[in-house]
Amino acid sequence: MSAIDSTPAGSKLRWIRYLAAALGLCALQWLGDAIVTWAHWPVPGSLIGLLMLLALLAAHGSVPHSVDAVTQPLLRHLMLLLIPSVASVVVYGGLIAAGAATFVAAAVVATALTSLATALTLRLLWRQRRG
Repeated sequence: MSAIDSTPAGSKLRWIRYLAAALGLCALQWLGDAIVTWAHWPVPGSLIGLLMLLALLAAHGSVPHSVDAVTQPLLRHLMLLLIPSVASVVVYGGLIAAGAATFVAAAVVATALTSLATALTLRLLWRQRRG
């Protein structure tokens, strides 16, 4: 914390930066949702928002202090956000069990295809590198 941040005006400025960072994160999520709705993409809008955040952070070169200060409490308590998912597994256990075989088969096939694609890509890159 700098000497400016320890003054009342500096403290107010710091909170304005935190608020701007939080609003920026919300805006990226909203923008991602808007893009997905407009383009009719079959992906979550928040994923597009995260990709935009990643691009902005990569362009900036580091995580700004205000963004870090806003996201740290969220990351520290991330497990609390998973409670509804865990509760739904308990509530809808029978429904989940009914589709378990399909889910496992899809997961196995997707994992195998991903591993195969990775191996083939790596093999191609090694061949190109050797000459």
